[in-house]
Amino acid sequence: MTFARSVKEELTRIDSSKSMILAELSALLHLSGEVVYNKEGLFIEFTSSNIAITRRFVSLVKDLYDAEVELFKKEGSNLKKSGMLVIIKSHTKQIVSEHSLLEENTYNYDLLTASNEEKQAYLKGAFLASGSVNDPIKPNYHLEIFTKSKNEAIYVQRLMNHFDLNARITKRRNGLIIYIKEAEAISEFLKVIGAYDSVFKYEDLRIQRDFNNSINRVINCEIANEKKTLDAANNQLSQIKLIKQYKDIDSLDSKTREIILLREENPNSSLNELATAYEQKTGDKMSKSGINHRLVKIRELALDIVEQIKEGQ
Repeated sequence: MTFARSVKEELTRIDSSKSMILAELSALLHLSGEVVYNKEGLFIEFTSSNIAITRRFVSLVKDLYDAEVELFKKEGSNLKKSGMLVIIKSHTKQIVSEHSLLEENTYNYDLLTASNEEKQAYLKGAFLASGSVNDPIKPNYHLEIFTKSKNEAIYVQRLMNHFDLNARITKRRNGLIIYIKEAEAISEFLKVIGAYDSVFKYEDLRIQRDFNNSINRVINCEIANEKKTLDAANNQLSQIKLIKQYKDIDSLDSKTREIILLREENPNSSLNELATAYEQKTGDKMSKSGINHRLVKIRELALDIVEQIKEGQ
């Protein structure tokens, strides 16, 4: 089961007050419902690929309106998988009017979401109807709610930002999405809609992922530093080889000879390791900067030899 599906499964099991389930039902109707006229009259159709959400919808409609409904198994282009079609056959004029399903009057929306709890319930219904959220172990954090209606998108964004979620709207194929990208905001949204078990799972997986990423960054940094050390050591050994080819080592000053021998004896060592090796060998201490100063002199000597070779050609 995907993380998004597990969140929805949890939401369908939450009990609420009458005013809250009215707001939840309103969102379900607006985002996954459709008003249909035909020769037999006025009907409302609701589609979902999630059986638990379908059961939830039917339960809300019956509890609030004692409406007559019919269920059909459906497969169509609008459903990614086989799903259910629910047709509301009675009390449809009342439902259409109370939820402003035709004119999308935001005044009626506001009446249904006057309290914070009702706003939360509406967002819960919106997520059940057309929401999705990435698994927190994936590299990108993302939660979205899809709608074909511009007014609905603006209203859902307004509700989300009432809870300081920094929600934004963008176009998506044949509709719009209201989305959140910040991990903390996604976690807060799950709290707002009451998916507390999912919040714990989300935070646990997110912490685990961030920890693993931190470990990987440390490892990558160590690998990069080790490669840098090896590259520097190999360059120094090449410089020493050039110096020995064109210079009499005994003619060099004692400090230079000393560091040449130290590097040859410790071909893969870092500056810290060279400083330790020097102290173990001589009994004297030399700082990392002191070691580096002598290695710079070796590089300069090698460069002088290269220039002399070029001039002689």
